[in-house]
Amino acid sequence: MARLLRYRDDELYVQYGRLCVYGGTDCPEFRDDELETLHYTATVHLEAWDAEPPDPGSSWRPIERLHFTPETGVIQIGVMDDSGPDFLIGPPLFECGLTAHIGDPDITQWLFRFWPIRDVFDPLVHMKPPEPIGATPPPEPRRAPVPVTTAGQWAALRPDKYRPSERSVRWVATPPGFPGGDPVSNALNPDHVSTFLIPSHPYEEHDLRVKETGGTYRMWRWERETADGDPEDGNLLTGRIVHVRDPHGRRVLASGVVTLLGMEDGRYHVRDAEPHEAARVFCSEKTWSN
Repeated sequence: MARLLRYRDDELYVQYGRLCVYGGTDCPEFRDDELETLHYTATVHLEAWDAEPPDPGSSWRPIERLHFTPETGVIQIGVMDDSGPDFLIGPPLFECGLTAHIGDPDITQWLFRFWPIRDVFDPLVHMKPPEPIGATPPPEPRRAPVPVTTAGQWAALRPDKYRPSERSVRWVATPPGFPGGDPVSNALNPDHVSTFLIPSHPYEEHDLRVKETGGTYRMWRWERETADGDPEDGNLLTGRIVHVRDPHGRRVLASGVVTLLGMEDGRYHVRDAEPHEAARVFCSEKTWSN
């Protein structure tokens, strides 16, 4: 039986009778052709399920059903990019089912429901290095085993251990002192493992993709050199590589694979990547290595 993982209700402006879903490999647009009202404020209900949900009932009229692939698992709904709040629907680069409904008879109610179907990660498509203008083209890809995961392996499909009850799944303002603070950050770190901050530099060229919440990346930082070679805070351990040693400053430039939970004071709020998350980065590095 399908289980509702999380939901969110928001008041959003509907323009020309349409709403769009952003954060995917494409951005589908939804429109109710039966509506005569083009501009109004609607209550938009977002639901994330672990499998295809049952019919929502006679108070909802279906307007669209399609497949959707989120880039990081975090999407926004609105009339333009980033016009709505972040909502975690499931694992990154998973083909998802998506249905859209309009309230019947209340046309100011919209319902979007998402559920995972299958892993569609492909390093040739999703992790191809960009080609800067005037720079050397990226190397020819190499054959590397592509990891395939199940939806249940991912944090987005696990219950939040700090949720008050299984019936209380609506995202509300986090009270002071509640672990994680942000609902998306909480859901991406349901086991509440150690998190840390990575500096953000405006001219940084280390990563191959734009960093987005929910994504997994190799990130770099300067660290104080220690006697045993381990980082002082015990983080940045997954896929760890020490690239540069500064003997005069007693520092090292190290990298590791992390999952981005959000931004905090202009820095990346991250946790060490889990094995199945890091496997995609390792696969990409092998595929596009020189």
